[in-house]
Amino acid sequence: MESVLKKWWPQQAGLVLAAYLFLTCYFNLVPLLVPMNDGLRALHLLAFFPVAYAVARCLFRRGLDLYGIVRVPGWHRNLGIGFLLGAGAWIVLFALYFGLGRYHYNGMNGGGQAALALAVVLFGYGVGSFISDMIVRGLLFSGLRNSLPPAAVFLAALVLYALDDVWYEGLQVQNTVFSLALGLSLTYAYARTNTVWASAGIHFGLNTVYGLFFGVSGRIGDGVFTFTETGNSSLLLTWLSTLLSLLLFVGVWLLRHQLAARREPLQLKQEPAARGRRTDTVSR
Repeated sequence: MESVLKKWWPQQAGLVLAAYLFLTCYFNLVPLLVPMNDGLRALHLLAFFPVAYAVARCLFRRGLDLYGIVRVPGWHRNLGIGFLLGAGAWIVLFALYFGLGRYHYNGMNGGGQAALALAVVLFGYGVGSFISDMIVRGLLFSGLRNSLPPAAVFLAALVLYALDDVWYEGLQVQNTVFSLALGLSLTYAYARTNTVWASAGIHFGLNTVYGLFFGVSGRIGDGVFTFTETGNSSLLLTWLSTLLSLLLFVGVWLLRHQLAARREPLQLKQEPAARGRRTDTVSR
């Protein structure tokens, strides 16, 4: 088995890296280079799926299942549990922000503006959450799980998620620690279920609550609710989101048995028959 992996690993790793770089540049870099209004951004998001399918077919002879998009029994439950966990954690986070004086609540935007903001948040963060999890976790787990120990794939996905966030927040120690803490829940949910539904559900849930206050732009006033920053700061407020992310992981761990898992045999690449060796299918 070792000789098979040593021979297969460089080629497979190269394909995974090429797919990751192409897809993450499409998702993150293109909007930075090309000015987009809401309509064009929506088309850009939706076009990701045929692009990702084409990449999977060309490089791996697979479909969207390469990224964990598989409708297994219980997929909707995984999505629902994930959404409730993510949304619940971020509702607590924002309640503490208001209660501890970081933000001051002013009210809601007008009915039409609030409804439009909610629709944009649900669409933008819904699709975006799935895309992010497909690239960072689905591709890595599917592409590398036969060639690296599970713990190594887990760690790679965790680090890659923290690095992927640099597109939005830049390279900052506090934000990197936060991303690693949040990535624990997302990566464990994917590793536990072997599909994208639970991790994307968590991502979608917390992003939805964030979007209620900041919209998809990240600016105060672009969401459903209006508020002001008070300027209050403390060590607790600075690290509160990281602490809530760690508590979120505890919640995912406690509910792990409620998540439906997809069991897919691990296929090792066969060596030529002339060598007289047999490569068996190993069950995970």
